[in-house]
Amino acid sequence: MNPESRNIYNRLPEDHELVEHYKPVFLARGGDHLVYTVEGHPDVVIKASTFKIKDTLHENAENNQPLDLISEEQRVKLEKEIAEKNIQIQQLIEYFGKDHTLREKRYLMQVPVSMKILEEIFKSDWQERQPPIDYQNITEAWSSVTVQRRSEEVLDQKHKGLYSGGFLEERGYDELEYKDLNDSLVIRPTLNTDTISLFLKLQDNPKTHAIADLVNIAESDENLKKVLRDLTKKMISYAEHTGNILALAGEDNIILNEKGGNWNYVLIDALPVHNEAVVAVARGLVHKYLNGEPLAKHEKTLIMKALNFVRLVNGLALCLGIEERLTIISDQDLEKDINFADIIK
Repeated sequence: MNPESRNIYNRLPEDHELVEHYKPVFLARGGDHLVYTVEGHPDVVIKASTFKIKDTLHENAENNQPLDLISEEQRVKLEKEIAEKNIQIQQLIEYFGKDHTLREKRYLMQVPVSMKILEEIFKSDWQERQPPIDYQNITEAWSSVTVQRRSEEVLDQKHKGLYSGGFLEERGYDELEYKDLNDSLVIRPTLNTDTISLFLKLQDNPKTHAIADLVNIAESDENLKKVLRDLTKKMISYAEHTGNILALAGEDNIILNEKGGNWNYVLIDALPVHNEAVVAVARGLVHKYLNGEPLAKHEKTLIMKALNFVRLVNGLALCLGIEERLTIISDQDLEKDINFADIIK
């Protein structure tokens, strides 16, 4: 992140009650969150959802409400979403263990904002929305706020991230290679190691090759291989039993650290933004499409997210010699002709 952006996020309204009391200092920006440290609490970080800030501002603007207020309907909806996320956090602890997860709790509250902060977070809005009229005049907005144990592991400059760096479909691809990859890792997951090179070529982060880096180290480091196998098996089990995915696009969402020859992994920000059980929903949507029913844009997006998660975990399983696989194809659809390029276009 460039210094100018960092300075913008630190320029909070000084007379706001939360700023006066907690004296937040900007730490980082994730895919969804602005992360701050607070005075007197070195063991926690505070994370405000930029997505919820933008959503509530736009909903207020569309309903001709003051931008810094929240309707009862909005409150009920957001509190339900936050309660679901708090349940998902408990599921992460259940499936991955306390040693691999961070304690956190989410709340609905008003957060201090500035004109410059709002302009900055709207620059990368995936819906290409612009700040609503009169946004220059507000000093706070409603958002989901997470209080999370601060991870010391992420401060280790040598830590590794398990991530794809975004969605393959948004990077572009050769259609034949794309079909081969989906056939081998999604439709009929293979044990054929010839698929590994195609997996690393297409699904890995094209700039950092983060997945290949981990796989290559694991070839000569048995402890890392053991830890990666454990993580991969748990990701498959978690997705199979909850229907949910993990957010594997962001660089520090899941990290691995080595200390004294022993590796460990920590889920830093592994919950996706949405609340849908993407694996379970995508399975139904693929069946819906194969039965001739049209898909909405949001439904195609959910299938794309499921594809990227399934390819990544199944590709890792292939690289690590794990037999377990995850699928989003129903048994009744296995013999049908499936081309995901057609489904999500």
